[in-house]
Amino acid sequence: MIGVAVLGTGRIGGSYIDVVNQTPGAELKLVAEQRPEAAAPWQDRYPDVEFVTDYHAALERDDVAIVIGTLPHWLHYQAGLDAVNAGKHVFMEKPLALSSAEGREMLDAATANGVKLMTAHTQRYYPAVRAMKALVDSKRLGEVVMAHDMWHKVYQPWTRPKWMLDGSKGGGMGQMDGTHEIDRLMWLLGDDIETVSAKIGQITYPKADNPDIDCDDTAMCFLRWKSGKVATISRMAWRIGATEYGGDFFFTEGMARFRLKYGSAEGQETALYIGDTEDGTWRKEPVEATNSLLDEFTDFVQAIERGDEDTPIPQEHGLRVLKVFEATVESARTGREVEVDW
Repeated sequence: MIGVAVLGTGRIGGSYIDVVNQTPGAELKLVAEQRPEAAAPWQDRYPDVEFVTDYHAALERDDVAIVIGTLPHWLHYQAGLDAVNAGKHVFMEKPLALSSAEGREMLDAATANGVKLMTAHTQRYYPAVRAMKALVDSKRLGEVVMAHDMWHKVYQPWTRPKWMLDGSKGGGMGQMDGTHEIDRLMWLLGDDIETVSAKIGQITYPKADNPDIDCDDTAMCFLRWKSGKVATISRMAWRIGATEYGGDFFFTEGMARFRLKYGSAEGQETALYIGDTEDGTWRKEPVEATNSLLDEFTDFVQAIERGDEDTPIPQEHGLRVLKVFEATVESARTGREVEVDW
C-alpha cells in the first residue's frame, strides 16, 4: 500500500479523504490543515483519521509516499517544492503554481529528487469531456475546425475565501476557471498553441465600487494553433445572468457540444450533443456518470506503482497551461496578440 497525505481541507480538499480511502493500493496516513475551524467538520466525520496543523509533519513521515496538494493557489509553490524536496510524489490541484517560473522550479526539483509532480487537471476526467475527446480522436465528424469553450457562472463573492478575490494570490476567474478551459482545449485540440489574444477585466463587481475585490471576473480569449485550428474562451462570473458551462466544437462533417451541470441552477444537465444531419437538430448521446476525482487519483497511484516514466497527465502539461494563461494576461495588458513562450 502507498501511504498518502492530504494537504488542506478547502473547498474540495476534504473530499480527497474519501477518494484516498476508495483508491486501490492507497492508504490515507494523515491530513494537514492549519485552520482548526476548517479541520473540525472533517475531524467529526472521520474520527479515526490523524489531523495535523503543519504540513511539514506529513513530509517528515517515512510512511507517506504521495502528497495531495489541495491548498489555496498561492501556497502551491512552496508546499509543492517542500514536498518534492522531501522525496514525495505530488498530486497538485491546478494550477501548478502562480507562474510558469515557479512551476519550472517545482518540476526541476521533482526531477532532481526522483519523484513525480502532476497537476490535477481533473476536468479531462469528466465523462462528457472524455466523450468529446473520443469523438475528436475518432474522426467520426472529420477534423475539428474551430471551438468555443465557455464558463459563465454566478459569482457571489461573499461566499468565497478572501484569497479568491485577490489576484496576487491566484484569485480571480482566470486562475480558477480559465486554466480549466485552457487544459480542456489543449487536450482536445493539441498543445501546440501558437498565439493568443485576450480581453480580461473586473466588470461584474468593479474595483472602484468593491475595494475588497481585486481580481478578474470576465474574459474573452482567442487562441491560434500551429495546426491551423482556432478557438475562443469566454468566462464570466455574473451577478445577474444564466449558467453556461461547456464547449461547442465545429468539424468538417458536423458539430458537437458538451455541457456540464454546475451548481443548483435549473435546466442544466451533463450531456454530449451531436449535430451530423441535414435537418439542423441536435441528438443527445448518453454520458455515464463517474467519480472523476477517484478516476484521476487512481490513475496517478497506478502510474507510481508501475514506475511509469511520466504521469497520466504529463508533468510538463501543468506548466504549459500556465504559459498559455500568462500569454492571455500579457495580451490583455498590451492589447496585442502574444506568442506563447514555449
